[in-house]
Amino acid sequence: MTKLEYLKKQLNLSSAKLSLAAGINYTLLTAIERGERKAYPKVKKRLAEFFNVPEDELFNEDGSLKEI
Repeated sequence: MTKLEYLKKQLNLSSAKLSLAAGINYTLLTAIERGERKAYPKVKKRLAEFFNVPEDELFNEDGSLKEI
């Protein structure tokens, strides 16, 4: 499980709801969640701000999601 999945579960958020709330394209978000794409700086910043956590808590240096 990734840290992002954990935080979404805690807030009972679907990817669709998160994409709307954080202002991120749904297709891009789901590709990042599946490991098909790496998050670029703007996306990392928006997700970190939405969950009120540091970027490095959600993402590895290469933009992939951190596992917990």
